Amino acid sequence: MFHPRTFLMKKIIFIPILGICIAIFPQIGNAVTSSPFPPPTEKLGTYVVDSGSGLDTGCTFRSGGPLLIRLIVPATMNSEELNADGTLKDPSKLITNKVIGNKMKISFPVYDIDDKAVTSGFSPEIDRISFNGDFVKTLSGENNIWTNDSFPIDISKIKFKSDLTPNAYNEIRVDIDTANVGNGEYWCMAVDWVAIEFDAAAPYVLAHGISAQSDTWDEASAAGVLTTMDKSGVLYTRFSTGKNGSVAANALDLKNKIHGFLNTVKSDKVNIIAYSKGGLDSQALAKLSPPEFKVLSLSTLSTPHRGSVVADLQLLQRQFVDASINQGQDPNGYAQKFVTLSLAGTASAFGVGPQPPGLNDLTTQRATSAISAGIRGNVPNTFTIGADAGPFCLRQPTDAEISPIADAAPWGTQGYTNNALRMAYQLICSYTSALQLSINTLVIPGSQPYIYTTLTYSTVTSTQKQPNDIAVGIRSANPGWGTPLGDNANTNHSEVKNAANVQQFLDRTIKLR
Repeated sequence: MFHPRTFLMKKIIFIPILGICIAIFPQIGNAVTSSPFPPPTEKLGTYVVDSGSGLDTGCTFRSGGPLLIRLIVPATMNSEELNADGTLKDPSKLITNKVIGNKMKISFPVYDIDDKAVTSGFSPEIDRISFNGDFVKTLSGENNIWTNDSFPIDISKIKFKSDLTPNAYNEIRVDIDTANVGNGEYWCMAVDWVAIEFDAAAPYVLAHGISAQSDTWDEASAAGVLTTMDKSGVLYTRFSTGKNGSVAANALDLKNKIHGFLNTVKSDKVNIIAYSKGGLDSQALAKLSPPEFKVLSLSTLSTPHRGSVVADLQLLQRQFVDASINQGQDPNGYAQKFVTLSLAGTASAFGVGPQPPGLNDLTTQRATSAISAGIRGNVPNTFTIGADAGPFCLRQPTDAEISPIADAAPWGTQGYTNNALRMAYQLICSYTSALQLSINTLVIPGSQPYIYTTLTYSTVTSTQKQPNDIAVGIRSANPGWGTPLGDNANTNHSEVKNAANVQQFLDRTIKLR
């Protein structure tokens, strides 16, 4: 008769036949190691390891263990929130901020756990499972059956991998048949896959405006914004797209870049905080983004959702032609003065400031067609903030109210710039649009032919004054869809990009998924 401790075998079954004991040995080497339980689909907060050390080992005895399974969890929060080993510096802060849940569930199918077996000479199967060195529980199951087991883990025990913690990983250890140490090997088991699941907030992307790049969010241009994002604990990034690219081109560029960013944490959702034209790019992106991902929320700072009359006139001015205003449609002469005197056109001539094709998408006419096409007003969870440079259309803004936009004027022409920006403010107060009607060119022959061009356009006078931040009117920044969060008084187009406004957006959009 064979002694069970002499062989690596699963349960030895003795059947008495005519007084003879026959030992029947199950074919452990052919044990199925693929469970009937499929792993969950990976997404934000759900990560799976389905191959590698400790998995699909066949029914494994104590001498073949312990099973060591490595589980990598990408950081779904700002990497600055992590210790050197990948654990969270302040879990309670992130839980309070709704960046991450307080618990995680680890699930895994286990095979043939005989924890309730009664066998002469051997204790029941006791398999101990540990997580990152801490004992968690003993396994339970049934004979020759796959069981989908799980256990909760406090968020503070998880190690997250990020750019600052590239070597962080979690280890699950299974010590097999621990109750029979010194008494031979009687029980074996297997693990198919391991998944970790937890609630996490969707990542954020900061989108810049026209004639700018991602550094528009730096401290010098956006006081306190990055610090506010860091303090919230959310995972975020920022991208540069075409400085003066069209909405369509920038939307496609953003889609590709955001998709790559989201893939690092398996997210199919993103929150966007956008400045000026970045809000237009982001709405077009929302139309393009499925099925790869969804724009979960859009928060805009002084975005010209309904266009800007200043953009209308800048494009007209770029024609570099003499202008003739339709009679009675420019009662204060603001449009004529802007076209003939404004620095915007001069700056454009030097390649400075907003340029086509992006500039075209800021016009009131383009806004009308974009709204009709469903590429504006198409993100249900939208929040908007506008601004007014100060006078509420009762007077011209002062130099102090215009600053710091004028401080960035090219060629040392600050005084000239101030006057142009004052004119821009008055234009938005007074007009809702300025549309081109015709361009007529007359060539006067001679030894040096002279080309005389007349540009005719129509201004539409506003029925009521439109406070604005020198570039975008409040009614365009808060267009009537989404949730308006206020009109910043005494704030120009640049200053609206600040920490307090961004905090308002975060307070409304950070949610566990």
